[in-house]
Amino acid sequence: MSATRLYLIRHGQTEQNRTGVLMGSTDTPLNDHGRQQARYLSERVNALEVDTIFSSPLQRATETATLVFGREQPIITDSCLQEYHFGEWEGLHFTEIEQNYPEAWQMWLTNWDQTKIPGAETFAGFTQRVVSFTNELVAANPGKQLAVVSHGGCIRSLLAHYFSESVSAGYWKFKVDNATLTEIEFLAGMPILVRFNYR
Repeated sequence: MSATRLYLIRHGQTEQNRTGVLMGSTDTPLNDHGRQQARYLSERVNALEVDTIFSSPLQRATETATLVFGREQPIITDSCLQEYHFGEWEGLHFTEIEQNYPEAWQMWLTNWDQTKIPGAETFAGFTQRVVSFTNELVAANPGKQLAVVSHGGCIRSLLAHYFSESVSAGYWKFKVDNATLTEIEFLAGMPILVRFNYR
């Protein structure tokens, strides 16, 4: 039985990543450094044989996908791969969140997955959409090599789901850098971590 391979790629750097502004599902482009990161990753992974490329529809992800795999490659976008929607926290620096939402911020630091951020989606809903989409993708493409270009929160959710006791317990155990590749091999349904944060 051939293995199914899943290549998870986080988008390159944005200005908001660089300055500590929380963007979540707000659509922001790569900055020049982020484009350079994506081009460098392309040189590192150009030997990969990928059957299908999926991406978050947010431009920082689609631009990364195009820079890594080339403009001639078709890219399938799906909103299930978007980053967590932070509601009223989107567009704010972490210091602004702490100042304007002190109680919610303190809860986020200690019990983040249960924190109710005004206007945000639930963490359970976020992880459900990301994990369900990816599980269905892997199940529907046995023996294929699939690339998914998305966001730090999405990739952490998947790694915690596959390699930790729960998403909540494992979410912050994985530091996913910009423009890095993580490779998971599925053999007889069992996930095997082959590469992490490769650049």
